[in-house]
Amino acid sequence: MASLPDTKYICPECGARFEAKHWRSLFCCPAHRDAWNNRQTVRGRVLTSYVMVARQTRQGTRGDRMTGRRASADANALMQRWRDEDREAGRMAQVDYMRRRYQLGFEPT
Repeated sequence: MASLPDTKYICPECGARFEAKHWRSLFCCPAHRDAWNNRQTVRGRVLTSYVMVARQTRQGTRGDRMTGRRASADANALMQRWRDEDREAGRMAQVDYMRRRYQLGFEPT
């Protein structure tokens, strides 16, 4: 069983410390979990096509180079914009969130 050093966790959505009711808790309340997951769902729907085209064209070095380069640039711009929005809103960085999920033993899918 994976565990963190203490039972005080940080909510990815609001940044507040909270006492975990379960060792795999990620959020301080259901409303923050839902807000985080809904935002990730919307972002994923927007990003998926850009990332797939960028990957399939090797960021515009194979096949339809112009479309691949543009898709890669657009995907990167979106990810940077969302990172900046999260930082301004006081939300946890995606890297920190994923590290926490891995520590708690969550599967990738």
